[in-house]
Amino acid sequence: MNGTHKGHSIIVSAARTGKLREWKSRVKVIWSDDGHGKVSTLDVNGVFRERAEAERGGLTFAKKWIDDGKPDHSPEKHEGLVLLADSE
Repeated sequence: MNGTHKGHSIIVSAARTGKLREWKSRVKVIWSDDGHGKVSTLDVNGVFRERAEAERGGLTFAKKWIDDGKPDHSPEKHEGLVLLADSE
């Protein structure tokens, strides 16, 4: 599931946890900051009973993270630099 929010691209996928009827969200947010492409991988706490539910939950989490000013939610910072190609 993909989405956009306030100039950010959001990519959400869901993966089984290994237990029956348990899904976990995987979220990447991509945006431009002062002309530099950035990407963050977000850790979404909790599990969901269905894949679609995990994807919607991840999208909601990413939007809130953006609205909250992109705080660092993990002990290690999961932010990297992405080089954007010239459009010439």
